[in-house]
Amino acid sequence: LFIAEGNYLFPHARISVFSVKGEFLTSFSHQDMSGPRGVAIHGDNLYVTDTMVHSIFHFKIATDFPLIAKRGSFGQQIGKFNSPRNLAVSNNGDVYVTEYYNHRVQIFDSSLLHPRSLTQQLIDHPQDIKLTADEVYVLCDDNRCVHVFSHAGERLRSLISRGLQMQVTFPIYFCLDSAENIIISDYFTDRIKIFTKAGNLITTLGEGGHLPGMFHYPRGLALTKELSLVVVSWNENFCLQIFSCL
Repeated sequence: LFIAEGNYLFPHARISVFSVKGEFLTSFSHQDMSGPRGVAIHGDNLYVTDTMVHSIFHFKIATDFPLIAKRGSFGQQIGKFNSPRNLAVSNNGDVYVTEYYNHRVQIFDSSLLHPRSLTQQLIDHPQDIKLTADEVYVLCDDNRCVHVFSHAGERLRSLISRGLQMQVTFPIYFCLDSAENIIISDYFTDRIKIFTKAGNLITTLGEGGHLPGMFHYPRGLALTKELSLVVVSWNENFCLQIFSCL
């Protein structure tokens, strides 16, 4: 498990590495990192977005995690960023990046070169992104919506169901299970909420608090290969919790 740490509240900018059981293994950083946010892995490639320096870092997964490349700077042109939030990597190695204030998703090759936009349509404050073989899921916090695109950029559908809008207040991270159910961390309600791929609420996990099984401002989440759910929240600074298979 690779977890990005560091922002204006916590000035140590680093990537911490844990086992799938939650055991701390190591951490690493780079002098140019200031606000690492999103993390994605493809083979032995590790990609990290940094919202403070408006860049993507490309590391090799090895003993000392050497930096391969740093791409991007502040701007609106293709290849530049304004608050890159999260990213995902396709099966062929293309890197998809959400940009919060440029309202778009950019796509790069595995070397973070040859950028292009997923679609010419504006995407309202995209936060997180997940990929399937055929589709691109983009989570937007302002309208509490998940937009679904083809990899060619065609908008296929938008999950703006009453259940999703009424049940989620401030979604910032999500993941998909094997049935493409949507698992969302809802920051202000201190809960994890699970929806069908049509946007209908299935169940909620947790409640506000600092005890095991409770959340205080849940943020990042992911499913392991064994389908255990990993949730990072601000319980007593930061807390990593692992839940048994869904």
